[in-house]
Amino acid sequence: MIIISLLISTLLGYAGMAQKGALIRAYNNFEDGDDENVLNLTSHAENFQKPSREMKAELIYLRSLALEKLDRNDEAQGLFKYRSKEYNDTQYCDMAQEELEE
Repeated sequence: MIIISLLISTLLGYAGMAQKGALIRAYNNFEDGDDENVLNLTSHAENFQKPSREMKAELIYLRSLALEKLDRNDEAQGLFKYRSKEYNDTQYCDMAQEELEE
């Protein structure tokens, strides 16, 4: 039983590292203008393990910005609104409000 617990803990640790790595790569791709890849990487980051509330808000924020750069403005605005409503207790809520006001 102890071995199984250790194995699960180890796997969850790797999933967390992979999740953070995907987020970092998504930011790097965003800076490089590879916005389609940003969408893929943010989806991957969500699927490694259930993200924390703060990370989920950050992933939605980054995905919104990438959609906006791809001229998929309706989708971006929808995510900005969703994030400001559902994640109003995170730092990304204020950022979403700023984007909606522009």
